[in-house]
Amino acid sequence: MQIARPDKRGFTMVELMVVVAIIGILMGIFTMAMLGGRSSEKLLKSRNHLRQIAQWMDQYAGSHRDTVVPSRFDYLDENGADAHEVGGSRFYRATASSDEWLPSANPFRETGDLRADGIAQGSWADILWVDANLGSSVNFESFSLLNVGTDDVFGGYGPTSAASPGWWMYRDGKNTYANPLRSAATNTYNYPKFDSAGNQLIPDWGTRGQSALSADPESRMIGLPTPIGAGAWEKDLPGFFAANNFFDARSRRDITGVQSDPNSDRFVTHAQIRFPNQALYLVDSFRGEVIGGSPLEDANIYQAKTEAAFTNTLPGEDVTTDTQEVDFRYSDGDMTLMLFLDGHIGTQNTWRTYEQLVGGATTAGRGVRVMNLDRRLP
Repeated sequence: MQIARPDKRGFTMVELMVVVAIIGILMGIFTMAMLGGRSSEKLLKSRNHLRQIAQWMDQYAGSHRDTVVPSRFDYLDENGADAHEVGGSRFYRATASSDEWLPSANPFRETGDLRADGIAQGSWADILWVDANLGSSVNFESFSLLNVGTDDVFGGYGPTSAASPGWWMYRDGKNTYANPLRSAATNTYNYPKFDSAGNQLIPDWGTRGQSALSADPESRMIGLPTPIGAGAWEKDLPGFFAANNFFDARSRRDITGVQSDPNSDRFVTHAQIRFPNQALYLVDSFRGEVIGGSPLEDANIYQAKTEAAFTNTLPGEDVTTDTQEVDFRYSDGDMTLMLFLDGHIGTQNTWRTYEQLVGGATTAGRGVRVMNLDRRLP
C-alpha cells in the first residue's frame, strides 16, 4: 500500500513575484495615504493660522480707526532712536559687560545706514506680533545666532521682542514653535527659484545679508525675507504668508529717499476697499512677508513689480527670467492659500500669468483683486 505524503512543493517564481507585487502596491497605497494625511493636516493647520490672523486684523482695525494692518512700514523718521519699540529690530546682542539691541535688522552686516540696515522697518507680521501680544505666551530660549568676537547675537525673544520671530527660530531644527503668523507647511524653494542659468538656486551663504547698493532705500539684503531682505533663503523652514503690498504704509520719501518728496505715511481703511471679498491680503510665498510693488512708486513700476510677483513658472517653461514668489505648497505643488480682506480663506490652483488670476482683456480671471482696490479711484 502506497502512503500519501504531504506535498512539500514551494512557491513558484511567478507566485513569489505576484506576492511581492501585491505587497509593493499595498505599501505604495499606505505611503500615499500617510503623505496625503500629513499634507491635509498641514493645509488644515495653515488655514487655522489664517483664520486667527483674520481675527487679529479685526482687533487691530477696532483699535486703530478701521485701519487695515499695513503690509509694511518704515517708522525711521518718526522714532529712529527707539527703533526696537516700533518693530523691525529683530536681534539682540549680549556681551560679558552689557547687552543691547543690535543696531541693524541684519545680523550678518551693519552698513551704518539706518534705512539700509532695516531699522524701524517691518511688515504686517511684526505689527500683529506686538499688537496681539503674541510674545507673552511663548517661552523663548536664547537662540544663539552668531558669535562675533566676544559678542553673542540672539533673535529678539519673549515679550521684549518687537518683531515676529524669523528663521533663527528654526535654523538648528531644535524648536517646534508653531508661529501662527507663518504657514504650517514649509517653503518649497529659496528665492529666487532659479539662477540665471535656469538651475534651482543654491544659496551662497557667504553673501547672505550683503547689499551692493546700500544707499538705495529700496535696496534689500541678499538671502533675507522681504521686506528687509531681497528674498529669503529659507527652503524647508516654515512658510511665509506674504501681504499684498497695496497696503504699504510708507511715505513716498521712505521709498525714494528724496527729502523733498511727501513724508506722510499712507494708511488704508477697510471702508476704502471695494469688493473686500475679492481683495487679496495674504498669500503663500517663499520670498518673504510682502508681495508686489508699492502704490507709492511710479504707477508703471508698481504694476510691473506686482505682475511679475504673481507670474508663475510652470514645468517645461523657460526659467531664466523667472520671477515667481507665490508658493504652491499644498496638494503636491498645485495649491496655494489666500486670505481676503473680508476674512474668508480661499484656495487657488496654479496659474501662469497675473492676468489669468485677476482677469483682463482675454480672460475672466478667478475673482481675485490685487491692485486698484480703493473705491475712491476709478
